[in-house]
Amino acid sequence: MNITSDIVPEVQPGVFTYELYTILSNFESANLAQVKYVRKQTPGIDEDLEFNLWTKPDCGGTEFECNYKSWFYFAIKGGIPGTAVRLNLVNLNKQSKMYSQGMTPVFKVDLGKSEKPNAKFSKASWFRIKEIPTYQVNENQEFVLSFSHRSLENIEATTYYAFTYPYTYTDLCNSLSFYEKQFPLPSDLKEKNEKDIYFHRETIVKSLDNRSVDLLTISSFKDISEERECRLFGLFPDENKPRPYAFKKKKVVVMSARVHPGETPSSFVMNGLIKYLLSKDEQANILRQNYVFKLIPMLNPDGVARGFYRTDTRGTNLNRFYLKPSLKFHPTIYAARSLILYHHLGYELRDELIKEHSNILDLTTSSSTFCRSSDNDDDLNIRIKDMLATDCIVYDGQNKIKPKIINNDPDSLNILLKKSQSCTADFFTNKGLDSGLYLYVDFHGHASKKGIFMYGNHFDNIVDNIECMVYPKLMSINNQNFHYTSCNFSEHNMYSKDKKFGLSKEGSGRVAVLKYTGLIRSYTLECNYNTGRFVNFIPPTVHFVAERRTQSLVPPKFTPTIFEQVGKSLAISILDLSNLNPNSRLENSDFKSLTGLREMLRSNIISDCNRNRRLGSKSTSNINVDIPITSKQVKKSSISYDLMKPTTSKLLQPIMAISVTPKTKPTPLHKTIKKPTSGGIIKKNLKKRKMTASKQKAVVNTADNSLKLWCLEKKTDLKPLCVLGAEQWKKKK
Repeated sequence: MNITSDIVPEVQPGVFTYELYTILSNFESANLAQVKYVRKQTPGIDEDLEFNLWTKPDCGGTEFECNYKSWFYFAIKGGIPGTAVRLNLVNLNKQSKMYSQGMTPVFKVDLGKSEKPNAKFSKASWFRIKEIPTYQVNENQEFVLSFSHRSLENIEATTYYAFTYPYTYTDLCNSLSFYEKQFPLPSDLKEKNEKDIYFHRETIVKSLDNRSVDLLTISSFKDISEERECRLFGLFPDENKPRPYAFKKKKVVVMSARVHPGETPSSFVMNGLIKYLLSKDEQANILRQNYVFKLIPMLNPDGVARGFYRTDTRGTNLNRFYLKPSLKFHPTIYAARSLILYHHLGYELRDELIKEHSNILDLTTSSSTFCRSSDNDDDLNIRIKDMLATDCIVYDGQNKIKPKIINNDPDSLNILLKKSQSCTADFFTNKGLDSGLYLYVDFHGHASKKGIFMYGNHFDNIVDNIECMVYPKLMSINNQNFHYTSCNFSEHNMYSKDKKFGLSKEGSGRVAVLKYTGLIRSYTLECNYNTGRFVNFIPPTVHFVAERRTQSLVPPKFTPTIFEQVGKSLAISILDLSNLNPNSRLENSDFKSLTGLREMLRSNIISDCNRNRRLGSKSTSNINVDIPITSKQVKKSSISYDLMKPTTSKLLQPIMAISVTPKTKPTPLHKTIKKPTSGGIIKKNLKKRKMTASKQKAVVNTADNSLKLWCLEKKTDLKPLCVLGAEQWKKKK
């Protein structure tokens, strides 16, 4: 067969034409670089229609170009109606595992009759292609993905194809504008009821391409103050837009998405979360009454708009720069970290003053560089005095000042109070600062590992490890597609390096938040693009209402609707974690309560540690499970009982809700044989359990196996067995 190819001309930017066919990539988030028409000429066989397509790598054509080429998004229009066209995506990153698991691209047909310009980007109209795509590695060692397109009868119709369900920057802006109109801000706080929804949208920072990065504040008007949050350094560029009101008595939940532009499932999870928090549901109202939600729906709008898969416009994987972000080069990550530290401490901590693992205060810094939430906050001043009384070093220029001088000099102490923001977050964490944060989750998509799961951090003590695992375990109770068994809490997963660029996961949001705030509940949510491995059994709620539909046992193909349900489950699991859920599924689960769930996790950790120590594995063997937990450690972890000694705890009596698995495994027993009704079957079973004389003697002489003998012989009396010798026992038998 003779094969030739012709380059299809690009008549306009993003518009390729060949005869009656037009291939488009001139819209938002599209990715298509080049098109070639393939001619196959075989004697006696008609010519087949086929196109080879090349995608652009992230930052293609610039000095920051990198080899991320998984995302594609284009459209095809025209052609002879009913004609099949083969589309070959030639230069994609090798994703054999993902496509071998049944992953398929998605498509959408725009009939060209919609009056709304954004209707063609609606998630509801996208479907997975029915054909199973083929993939191979060609002679040039390029990964090629192939599937068919059939020309439509309507010549005005356009068919869109994408790697997975798209969600653009414009989609986000339209959605947030709708919510902003639905929940307008009041002119007077007294006009609102405590249960009314408080929704505030603002631009936290501008991206490198000058796109607005939105920050949402969602809560209720309960415990709202007339003071507004601080305008942090370098952030919130719109000076005419006031900051949201402060909530002094509520903990803050921070969640973010789309730091990697190609991972669109994270946007649908965020949509589900926002929809539920703004709903009239009773549980959503309880969440708003007790927490303030700070949401950043799109951390990398430039990469999303340009059709990138993993990086920003400078070829940077932003999820590796949370430890030391730059306002100039990583503005969105700088903004996210500043926001997290602000709500952790209660005031601003400047980036240029943060020194990780340090406890140094700089007295030479100008007082104008700090944002003070309240100069008259006596409680804050008292806390700072207590924390700065010892264990810190202060220097003025090059001269160190001893803590004693500070204690005796009121002026120096006042300077410290005004400039306490220069103290590092690590120092405050070690001092036991009552953090304003409750939970942090960053949403992502995942290509190879099936299911929806979380990454958490690893701790040296069992109490913190248990507390880190509780929230993901609650997710498995509230969502049928969440895979707790796929969650990873290992130390290796905190510090492993990327294969391509060698950047450590230590710079990810999950690990960096732990390092700077000490927050145990810091997670990464991962959502597979395609499907899961199994389906969870979801226990009924307390106020269960019978439903006709039955739960499917077959893992579904993931859709935007399923991802949105994950966002709702994240919110409901926070209620369970806080023990505030009036319609919880936890009571009807195997654990019955949070205490029972923690006991199960404690037993599992101890079993894993013991097994790994025997096998010589280091994955969890370094967790300290042998030393009883002290009251000081319990206070630090916000747990009101001793997990290692549940039956003898003096802090809470009693706390046992379920039986605890003993540390030593009992001797395994044979299965108990039920008494059959048929005589023939009895005879057959008796032959199976017949024992030789030597085996009987071994069993009788071993006191620990007396229960085994009883199970086999059924009616054996154990009392005479303890008195009679082996010979007397044989005669009696």
